[in-house]
Amino acid sequence: RGASRRSQNHVYFSNRSASHASKGQWQDAISDAKQCIKLDPAFIKGYYRLSTAQIESNDLDGANTTVKQGLNIEPGNKQLEKLARSVKTKKSSERMRVNQKATAAAAAVVGGADSSISKEMMDLQMQLRSTHKDHSIV
Repeated sequence: RGASRRSQNHVYFSNRSASHASKGQWQDAISDAKQCIKLDPAFIKGYYRLSTAQIESNDLDGANTTVKQGLNIEPGNKQLEKLARSVKTKKSSERMRVNQKATAAAAAVVGGADSSISKEMMDLQMQLRSTHKDHSIV
């Protein structure tokens, strides 16, 4: 009987999600946070738990979606707004890392070519980064 009540209690799943998170068990934390939200879609802490676990699992798009869903329910929630900023920062860092790898790969390919081609490749990479920054601001 007690187990049956727990299976319908959103707080139980929220707390269990936090427990999994404290042990770095992100997939279990995600699963329990989703069950928490399913049982009580208005329980903001469920969105916080889910987005935190998604960030730690490097599911930044999923985390962004979860944060937006939570903010639709409770606009201005400080914890969710902080997570939104965290997701944005991590996505930006990931884009920069990918661009740096592309620049390094291009430099390696061009390695034997003359310096004007190498400079042109670097200039194109800088333009690409600038374009990404412009789009992320909008």
